[in-house]
Amino acid sequence: MADSKATTRIKLALSFWKHHYNVPFSEDISPSSLFLKHRHFLVLDIETQKLVQEVGGWDHVDKLGVSVACAYDSKTDQFTSYLETELPKLIELCEERLVVGYNIRGFDLPVLVPYGLEMKRVDAFDIMYDLEALTRQRFLKLEYVARGTLGTGKSADGLKAVEWWKAGEIQKIIDYCIQDVRVTRDVFQFGRQNGFVKIQRSEGSDGTVAQVPVQWN
Repeated sequence: MADSKATTRIKLALSFWKHHYNVPFSEDISPSSLFLKHRHFLVLDIETQKLVQEVGGWDHVDKLGVSVACAYDSKTDQFTSYLETELPKLIELCEERLVVGYNIRGFDLPVLVPYGLEMKRVDAFDIMYDLEALTRQRFLKLEYVARGTLGTGKSADGLKAVEWWKAGEIQKIIDYCIQDVRVTRDVFQFGRQNGFVKIQRSEGSDGTVAQVPVQWN
């Protein structure tokens, strides 16, 4: 008899992901094979030089340009920041690890393609994709997952990071980007260790929280 508590994943038509036009998407979204294949993972976050509306919409994320990229490497247990000229080193790491992130298939990885990243050479686990498939809710924000799971959220947002880029305040972008990576890593590790994450349903500290079973091992 099947375990009634087992996590259920649904297979979604590509039309479901209308905000990810440029992203190759596997028909099977179960991540178990990725975790078996890779011993180490890389949590990735990208900040850009421009806003989506400045380049003509989501079909043109390859024109956004990278201001700062940050990553956590589980092999070294270190956080590292990369400026635009240093991206080849990051891309090499992406091809050696399981790349983990939040909306990395729809944003971060496509933004890296003009710098030499080949999507077919990268194994990626997208936390947002998995949670959207599990909950049938679209556009789940990392902020809500982090606040529900960790009790803390992001320190700023991507709009502010673009403002900092235009003002030449690179260190502020690095600090924000590393914090984003830290939050994403902590959500991922919590899910791996506990078999669930929590999603805050609404804005404000008094918002109700939904517990979602996950299989991230």
